[in-house]
Amino acid sequence: MSATDGHRRPARAQRVLCVGDVVGEEAARWLAGRVPQLRADHGLDWVVVNAENCAVTGPNPMDGFGMTVEVVDELLDAGVDAITGGNHSWDGPDVDKILAYPQVVRPLNLEEDRGQGLLALTGRDTTLTVINLLSPTAELPGMAAPMPRPLWPSWQDIVASHDLPGAVVIDLHGESPWEKASFAAAIDGQVAGVLGTHTHDPTLRGHILPAGTGYVTELGMTGRLGHTGGGFDPMHFVAKLRGEDHTTLPAYTLAEGPLALGAVVLDIDPTGSTTAITRIS
Repeated sequence: MSATDGHRRPARAQRVLCVGDVVGEEAARWLAGRVPQLRADHGLDWVVVNAENCAVTGPNPMDGFGMTVEVVDELLDAGVDAITGGNHSWDGPDVDKILAYPQVVRPLNLEEDRGQGLLALTGRDTTLTVINLLSPTAELPGMAAPMPRPLWPSWQDIVASHDLPGAVVIDLHGESPWEKASFAAAIDGQVAGVLGTHTHDPTLRGHILPAGTGYVTELGMTGRLGHTGGGFDPMHFVAKLRGEDHTTLPAYTLAEGPLALGAVVLDIDPTGSTTAITRIS
């Protein structure tokens, strides 16, 4: 199953680990240390990680979130095949260097000269196309990211103008569960998987839609589980809810508590349809 007829199909079944938002450098290093064992334990062909929150250093989201070269290198050296982003793909001090990495995918559905929104992974008799999309619901005022285009016309343009070889997996970075579910249903049968990110709180169920697309509303976050479960101390979010100036607070800090992995494994058959979704925690 490819997004359009005539594209080459994967030669054999494949297993893909999809990891939700990594929150902070500590969590990124914790994950990197476990990737080789995860590959062995689950017979993985590909590892796709959302790492847009792997650097948290400042009082404002545009100053303190994003990725750093050091952490991206550590994830790639550990065996991560593709790194996806979202509304923080344009944040952080290393943004130009990060977007130049061939393994880093930023949201495709906006006007941006830097970086790429689509990556075709090939090897071991398999092909996987990774796409990153950003919902307008995830874009907040003051963020550094350009405003994304709506999902449906963006998808129509992508299918018309891009080669999408093999099985296709989409990291859909968005706020609304209904929007994610509607988009997955709208393209059921065109892609192997639609995996939601951004809200950090994992949904338990994995859905295999009627035409073979695997769907998870939210992969969850990879980081410490303390406080509200999003990986951060909630003081900035509480201040914003109250209408207070959160920029006067100390820098964003990470939560305390045990480290957790928000991830699923997709089993994708040789036609590009998902046959099983297994949550890994």
